[in-house]
Amino acid sequence: MRHGDDALPGWYRTAAAASWRFLVIAAAAGAVLWTLVHLRVVVLPIIVALLASTLLLPVVRWLKAHGAPDALAAAGAMLGAFLLIAALATAVAPSIGDQFSELRPQAEDGLREAGEVLADPPFNLSQAEIQDRIDEGIETLRENSGPLARGLSSGAVILGEVLTGLLVALLLTFFFLKDGERMWAYLLRFTGRGREHADELGTRVYGALSGYVRGIALVGLFDAILIGLALVLIGVPLVVPIMIITFFAAFVPLIGAFVAGLVAVLIALVSGGLLDAALVLGAIIIVQQVEGHLLYPILMGRTVDLHPAVIVIALAAGGILGGIIGMFLAVPVAGVISVVLEYVKEEPPPESPLVEEDEATATA
Repeated sequence: MRHGDDALPGWYRTAAAASWRFLVIAAAAGAVLWTLVHLRVVVLPIIVALLASTLLLPVVRWLKAHGAPDALAAAGAMLGAFLLIAALATAVAPSIGDQFSELRPQAEDGLREAGEVLADPPFNLSQAEIQDRIDEGIETLRENSGPLARGLSSGAVILGEVLTGLLVALLLTFFFLKDGERMWAYLLRFTGRGREHADELGTRVYGALSGYVRGIALVGLFDAILIGLALVLIGVPLVVPIMIITFFAAFVPLIGAFVAGLVAVLIALVSGGLLDAALVLGAIIIVQQVEGHLLYPILMGRTVDLHPAVIVIALAAGGILGGIIGMFLAVPVAGVISVVLEYVKEEPPPESPLVEEDEATATA
């Protein structure tokens, strides 16, 4: 007659053992996430610097190949990137301000026209009530412009975190570009006998991140240029801001494209009416189809190959845990996990230190 645990079915004992192990793993993962969130001022700059280094590393290697010292190559690549961004901002800022000031009255007129459409058949809503709500909304937006500015100015703590994080990210990017190989070699010293596997896995992860960032940047640039050309041909204002939004939206797959497209269609609707909005929507759909079926698989197929369902789940989890920043980092993190799982699947399981002992016991 069996007593204690031996009296329980095998499946029950297996489920119980797996359950408490899962709870321990979940608790450890939760502790790690809690630590990362509270150390975001340090963690986020490290991640940003790592992603930025993947973009600038080819430039650094080119400069080194032409005789530049390590420090000068890293500083030169970063300075070139900064000058490029500053030049673009200086070139587009005046036109953005002028077009926004022109678009504001058009937006108000568009809202009123939308109210008139809702009041006519087949909607037949109360025109007076709709117009009152629209007027209240416009007046609220005008009145809240001052409090919004005061709210931004009161966020001194957030501003301090952003500036501190930016400074740390810049310094880390410089050191990653200058001493990245030596830093990686130093970290490998702590891996012991698994150094070869750690080196191979780290190389694959960094290669996947590098390919993802460069590929998604090219995809965003492709979308921004083609959609910008379409907007120019249709005659939609704020072309440059929409192109910038489209470029950065590419770094948040699926949701980013939807948001950027919605902004473009709304601006076209306000500025040119229903026909322009329909033309912009058609152009966006064509560009997204070309990107999704041709460009994206070519650029991303060899780096981060994730099913759309995995991307949706990753974006949802990232948004819950980290908001916009979490959504931005969700797909790269999911890609890294995918690379690690693929590597583990390829490698045979490590030899158990208990195998010889078990064999000796069985022989005895």
